[in-house]
This record gives sequence, C-alpha cells and structure tokens, in this order.
Amino acid sequence: MKIGYRRVSTIDQNLDRQDLGPLDKTFEEKLSAASAKDRPQLQSLIEFAREGDEVICWSIDRMARDLRDLQTIIQTLLDKNVSITFLSENLTFSAANNDPVAKLQLHLIGACAEYE
Repeated sequence: MKIGYRRVSTIDQNLDRQDLGPLDKTFEEKLSAASAKDRPQLQSLIEFAREGDEVICWSIDRMARDLRDLQTIIQTLLDKNVSITFLSENLTFSAANNDPVAKLQLHLIGACAEYE
C-alpha cells in the first residue's frame, strides 16, 4: 500500500504543492513539526503502516524539523519493514537497502532542516 504524508506549518498554508502522485491513503497536517509526538496524523500514519507498505513524503523537512525525531520516525517505519521515500531529495529508505550515502544525505539535510 502507498501511504502519503503531507504537512505544512500553519493552517493558512496550502498542501497542494506537495504532489505525491497516486496513493492508497493520505495523512495530512497543518501543524508545526517542532515535535513528532504533537502531530496526531503522523502518529496515526506510523500506527497504520504495515509490513510491505511504502510511505511517500514530499521532503525530509515535511517529515521532521528535529534530526532525532527524523531518525526515530524512519527507524520506527523500517522496524515495521515499511519503506519511506522523500520525493524532493530522491531518497528511499528500506530495511532491505542500507545505503550509507543515502543515510549521510539524510543526516545532512535533516540537520539543515533543524537549523532553519
């Protein structure tokens, strides 16, 4: 199953720019990414995702603004054998593919998102 996650920081912002393509289910939020625990749709996505599913997100900074949150979210999904793809960065993470270059890019981009 393809599961989408779209997020903007405020209620005034529009989600339409985050085109994720065809999906089976989408979770959307208009909340700050300050903490993953304070985003009910993200928590619902994590609970909903099952082995073999693929989570699609527009970009790393839409998933998390805190590097530790980002790492925890991704590891939680990988532990469930769920892959995650970030379209903007063209990065995919899965339990079967442990690409060290992709992991480095994730950390660099995640750190930049936190810095912003």
